[in-house]
Amino acid sequence: MTDLVRMILTVVGAVIFFKAARFLSKRISLLKRIYSLKRSCNAKITLHKSPFRPMWRATADPDMTIEILDTVYLVRIYSGGGSLHSVHFASEKFSCVYLRLRPSQRSPHGTGASSLAMSSGINLSAKVHVIDPLAVPTVEADGKRYVRVIIFNPAPGVLSYVTPEKTSIKIAFTGDDLWGVKVFTDFTFIRYAERMMREEERLKSEDPEKYEFFTGA
Repeated sequence: MTDLVRMILTVVGAVIFFKAARFLSKRISLLKRIYSLKRSCNAKITLHKSPFRPMWRATADPDMTIEILDTVYLVRIYSGGGSLHSVHFASEKFSCVYLRLRPSQRSPHGTGASSLAMSSGINLSAKVHVIDPLAVPTVEADGKRYVRVIIFNPAPGVLSYVTPEKTSIKIAFTGDDLWGVKVFTDFTFIRYAERMMREEERLKSEDPEKYEFFTGA
């Protein structure tokens, strides 16, 4: 084996190791943040699949469910590749992760991880994902409010989608609704879940009628 071949294999191995270590680190950090909701919201968290499973094995079932008061979040974890990548949803089922030519700066519309939108760049290689839409359990008046959620981890630099009318392409921000699914980074989902818990508690104590409408009971 020549020195050149050894060098190439070493570089390839180092890249694979770095990507794997980064992926595991991101997912472990995500789990720590999700499980912090046990303390802040007394959440009931159920893992239905390994959070480390690859995207191509995703199904209509959620990766995890997070129950807070009378709200149940059906969560899918989506690997957006990080700030050098962009994600585009052509529909609820078909999406693509692009490698970007250069990194961009955070959008002025949000601070830190509060926005998935970034400034423009050039997309290069692409990886297509075909994933069944998240299924909502069929229940009869159980008093629960089901919210479908996608958490991007790692979060992409840009998130775009085709509108349901198929007339235009838009940039999505965290908390936006794409075909009945709310999109978040891990940080913004934690803040959203905590805020919605406070709102649910307020409605339950101050306005029972609005609370019933809120939960769909």
